Amino acid sequence: MKLKALLGLIGALALLVYLPAVANACAVCWAGDGGPIDNAFNWSVLFLMAAPYTVVGCIATWLFCTYRRSATKRAENEAKQLPVHLALNPEDSGR
Repeated sequence: MKLKALLGLIGALALLVYLPAVANACAVCWAGDGGPIDNAFNWSVLFLMAAPYTVVGCIATWLFCTYRRSATKRAENEAKQLPVHLALNPEDSGR
């Protein structure tokens, strides 16, 4: 019984492999060359591949700009501050 079920399953899978129209395997297999479905499939793959790169690029750009802005503000604050000399030794302080 199990052998017949296994052979039936293998036969059904073999049928799906040889008849891609029944399996609707992919747009390239059954759409042909240059059809509108083929072009739509290619554009959808392009957008799906570009989306993660766009998101990561936006995050990296934001981090870079934030870092540069904070470095500029830090340099401006350091330039505005008066130099302060701290004496750690009481004899050097003159008291």
